[in-house]
Amino acid sequence: MNNRTMATVYVDQDSISVKTRSRKGCSPQRFIILKKELQRLEEKKYLITKDIHSYVELRICDAVGGAKVLELSFTWLKDAGRDSVSGYTERIRLPYEPFRSYVAGEGETVDRTRWRLLSILEQNRPKLEFQSRKNLKAVVENPILRHKLGKFLDQHFNWYNYERIVLTDDYLPYSFFFEGYMVQGTKTCGGVILHGEENIRTAKYGIHT
Repeated sequence: MNNRTMATVYVDQDSISVKTRSRKGCSPQRFIILKKELQRLEEKKYLITKDIHSYVELRICDAVGGAKVLELSFTWLKDAGRDSVSGYTERIRLPYEPFRSYVAGEGETVDRTRWRLLSILEQNRPKLEFQSRKNLKAVVENPILRHKLGKFLDQHFNWYNYERIVLTDDYLPYSFFFEGYMVQGTKTCGGVILHGEENIRTAKYGIHT
């Protein structure tokens, strides 16, 4: 399984429930979602719902190649006593069409009461394209800035639903304007800006959108 999560989906007359298992362990409960809420998800492509103390954010996304993906972002919480809760977050991604077919009773499974499948591997690093004329050259020629920019880019832009990030020169020295292109064609703009460039050793890169 590597770092993938096993999701088990149970279908009842008016609802489904989801349980997860990964190397970290099992989810503390089956999360129940009403079928009428799934109909709303189909229309709006986005839904937040609650079960006991826990929450899940559901989103239908377009993936590379045109297939649709169902992303479930769980906040698993349980009563910790004294008016407090404890828990953790978990995100899984499932192929949407097989999920929809099974919930609708169209899918073929060995056991009609449950459906098991592994989550889709996160492919969350879009391609980075530099179209910089002078700022990239200036950064590369400075070992300190080269290290800072490389580390920053390695830690950021882990945007799973983006195909590519195009970076061009910003008017600020050592900084870049970027455009992020999503799978469905929409675009996000912003900047990778070096703050405190008057002292290269303490300067830090930040992202602005």
